[in-house]
Amino acid sequence: MQQSYDSIRNFIMASNPDVFKVLLIEDNLDHSFLVKSHLEAKGRYQVETTNSGEQGIAWIQENPSRFDIVLLDYDLPGQNGLDILRRIQSISRFIPVVLITGLGSESVAVEIMKAGAKDYVIKTGEYYRALHITIDQVMEKHKFEMLNLQLQRQLEERANKDFLTGVYNRHRFTELFEHEINSAVRYKRPISVAMIDVDRFKEINDKYGHKMGDFALVCISDLLRQQLRASDIIGRFGGDEFIVVMPETDKTQAQITFERIQNALEAFNKTGQFPCELSLSIGIASSSDGYENLVELADAAMYRNKQAKKRGLASLFEGPEKTQ
Repeated sequence: MQQSYDSIRNFIMASNPDVFKVLLIEDNLDHSFLVKSHLEAKGRYQVETTNSGEQGIAWIQENPSRFDIVLLDYDLPGQNGLDILRRIQSISRFIPVVLITGLGSESVAVEIMKAGAKDYVIKTGEYYRALHITIDQVMEKHKFEMLNLQLQRQLEERANKDFLTGVYNRHRFTELFEHEINSAVRYKRPISVAMIDVDRFKEINDKYGHKMGDFALVCISDLLRQQLRASDIIGRFGGDEFIVVMPETDKTQAQITFERIQNALEAFNKTGQFPCELSLSIGIASSSDGYENLVELADAAMYRNKQAKKRGLASLFEGPEKTQ
């Protein structure tokens, strides 16, 4: 999903309403020259041409944002224009393709549109004028489609993320956790869960105000994102609690990770960015403790860690309580 979002964002950022980058795939070199000349004379198009569908595909594969739109001849010698269209779409569905055809039949038009082309232009006496109009209309419509996709993505993010910290909310985290735990059970792979609580959070709110309390949560969530892998899933579980699921991670690896996080927090405290030292109580549970109830085990371990710290007996974090 992130890759799709990046493609949308890159398209919108690169899109210039004054100049469109056009790829023309046309085997007739004379016709290709005339199209390029007519389009570039308008001052709104930069046209690159090739007589090979394979070359056009190679260019798009190398850099999908190189072109804003593709003009593709329907009838390339030894090549099927619709096959080229489908291959372009398999590389990037965000590049609109317009088919150029000398066939004005309704069946060809239906075939072209069903294949996923944004439009088609028939080689008639009004061909060049029609081409200008079609490109402008397709690009205008396509830009609105991209903006709409971006908006949908933003709405999804808001529905799934905690507004303050930007990590997953409890509902979305639970969905992702269930997927990861089912995968770990199915393939017998290690997985670890960590429950994290911000120590003395109520005191921070009482002494410095709720804005500083919010800032503390933001600092902790930023630190977790910086220190954890992209494959690790971070959620806000409660007011001052975070939860992390770490796929493909055994207990030893999880402990090493959270030692690093505690060290990073100590380094942060030395910067003086927060008016008091922040500290965390952490509980870790791993699949070596059994795949069931990992969240409950991590929560209980975190609570023991917090209580032990109050007695001055705690290590950096607690694991599940050992049974005799």
